[in-house]
Amino acid sequence: MRGLVFLVAFIASIPLIFVNPFNGVLVWYVFSLGNFHTVTWGVFGGLYYGYIIAIATCLSWMLSREKKSIPLTPLSVMTLLFMVWITMTTVAAASAAPDRVKLAGYDWEIWNQWKTVEKILFMCLVGYALTTTRERVDQLIWVVVLAIGAWGVKGGIWSILLGGTARIHGPDGTAIGDNNDFGLALILILPLMFYKWQYTENRHIRRGLIVMAILVATADLFTYSRGALVGLCAMGAVTWLRSRAKLAIGVLIVTVGLAAYAFAPPQWFNRMQTIETYEQDSSAMSRIYMWKVGLQIAEEYPLFGGGFKRTLWPTTVNPFLRGIPPMTVGRDLHSVYFVVLSEHGWIGLVLFLAIGGCSWINCSWLIRQSRGRSDLLWANLLGRMGQATLVGYWAAGTFLSQTYLDEYWCAIFIFDAARRVVSKEIARTAAPYATLPMRLRTAQAGIDTFVLPKPDLRSG
Repeated sequence: MRGLVFLVAFIASIPLIFVNPFNGVLVWYVFSLGNFHTVTWGVFGGLYYGYIIAIATCLSWMLSREKKSIPLTPLSVMTLLFMVWITMTTVAAASAAPDRVKLAGYDWEIWNQWKTVEKILFMCLVGYALTTTRERVDQLIWVVVLAIGAWGVKGGIWSILLGGTARIHGPDGTAIGDNNDFGLALILILPLMFYKWQYTENRHIRRGLIVMAILVATADLFTYSRGALVGLCAMGAVTWLRSRAKLAIGVLIVTVGLAAYAFAPPQWFNRMQTIETYEQDSSAMSRIYMWKVGLQIAEEYPLFGGGFKRTLWPTTVNPFLRGIPPMTVGRDLHSVYFVVLSEHGWIGLVLFLAIGGCSWINCSWLIRQSRGRSDLLWANLLGRMGQATLVGYWAAGTFLSQTYLDEYWCAIFIFDAARRVVSKEIARTAAPYATLPMRLRTAQAGIDTFVLPKPDLRSG
């Protein structure tokens, strides 16, 4: 029954895409981030929803009156370069792979991952091109918050009912299905929830967002992910520092913290305490071991890297490992930085870090350019919460293999789209201002006091 309802909702969304291509972007992220197909079974859960939505969105875009080009900003240009670069590294990895691993499915593995990543980045660029107004920015933020937040609310309720004794994880069979990855996904939406809370006038929605934030934070804590805890603390600190509603957010942080301390079971504290004694924890030491493997892959292939998912194939890595034991089973690298370094070399890592740095600059620009303007307070807050989102990802991502998390890439393009919207608004309001005489312009800027011209007494 759920599968049939899901299919009907999917079919009903297709006409909306052809009404407006931006609806296609929203539908894409509902399905991509929400992963609601996982609650269905059989044929309904295995349909290619994402491809159908992407094709329909692009077709609607071509038929619409929307501008048919992707704005060439530093972020979009570096993303395009990153897409080209990972294609080159994939070709290099596939051509250099031994025949025995090709026969075992290595080629399929790396090209399938390449296809997934390219699809994510391509739809981010399409969404970026169509996010041209503040209303669209806000609509996209709502989709991100609600699509991931629905699973967070479920996890928070489940945590309370079970007394925090079970590890909360995301939808099975998805990129955020693992408890660690799900913890990271929840971190990224919390600052965006605070943004929506401060700029939503309906008091019922505001109360709902507060309850939602508490449940999402609770679910995040009870993923039992130490990396998520580090990211949550880093994100919470920046959110509090950068928010104007410090009292409300401070109360929320303290409430969640005290509740976790009072009601968390002993096994939760035992796991979190291993952060201080990581040398005695096999999971932490295995991460450090995999980071060393990633570095040696980069040393062996400094230009192009080893290609996607190289560490899942130990026979392709062990021959050049030096000073550390050989790999016995395939494992992830558990760090967004070591993943991109080992898979795409130093150039790939530089591009990835530059993309993150560019997003931070965009958020700083939003804060700086909107300061003192009441009509742009929304952009000021979005820039502040955007920085909290980025810090949360960078901190938690140090311990998680989520380099290509579509939620993160969607968020950074939201911030860039907001900058584009604000730039247009500043240019629009500056046009009549620029035509004023210099004396009036300086007065309007607060540099001088506006003085009315003296009347011509001679006329009387």
